[in-house]
Amino acid sequence: MPCNQTHIRRLDESVLTNLSNHQMHDNGRHKCCQCAYNSGYEQGRQLRNSIHLNIDELGDSQARADGRHKSVHQAFALGYSDGIRDFIASDQ
Repeated sequence: MPCNQTHIRRLDESVLTNLSNHQMHDNGRHKCCQCAYNSGYEQGRQLRNSIHLNIDELGDSQARADGRHKSVHQAFALGYSDGIRDFIASDQ
């Protein structure tokens, strides 16, 4: 079952395969890495000093295209880094 939330930015499946396998039961199991990435990306674009991954707000998913069995924490961190990169690029 894929995530039913809207993803403004979508990671390619090849990027998701590079994330670590991660099945922490109460900390991201069957949650959508695309949602985690988008949350991190938005916080990075806003240059937030205090960032937060709210796992409860992530969509539920068991689809490979949403990062099934991958780390939502790594997806969030990647999104945050990409958001900062894009902020810097847009400022030049």
